[in-house]
Amino acid sequence: MPEATTNNPNRTPNYLQIIGLAVVVAIMMWLFFKGGNAEHNLKLAIGYSLLFLLLLWGLAIFVDILKGTIDLSGILSEVGGGASMSRFQLLIFTFVIALSFFLIVVSTGGFPQIPTEVLTLLGISASTYAVSKGIQIGSQSPAGKHPTEVVEETHTAVEAEEIKK
Repeated sequence: MPEATTNNPNRTPNYLQIIGLAVVVAIMMWLFFKGGNAEHNLKLAIGYSLLFLLLLWGLAIFVDILKGTIDLSGILSEVGGGASMSRFQLLIFTFVIALSFFLIVVSTGGFPQIPTEVLTLLGISASTYAVSKGIQIGSQSPAGKHPTEVVEETHTAVEAEEIKK
């Protein structure tokens, strides 16, 4: 019968997960059993627990970035090594809008209505990035050949002419 524990040195217990689970259970129990409206307390318990788990997840990602497990050196670069303006634009727009909404939520205490212009701005930025990736992938072909040369090599002459049309 296999043992329940392994002696793998790379597998260490993640105390952050254990502590996080204990805190979530404690928050849920405290809010649920403190008295008052049970439905309201359950909503609060679930909301605070999800918020705490999201905080732990973000903290775990931040720790991995600091340890070098997650490499961010190429986040704004293209395949050839140059900077990508579409990636930079998407990153800046996302951070500006996220920070704006965060400040509105902190100052008003409620979540604001999201204008369609903001969604349009994010959509344009994301589609710019998607189109640039499509152009980049479409311009690349095996062994540095033009895409029509690859078609001619992989298909018969009749098929290649049909594809080119």
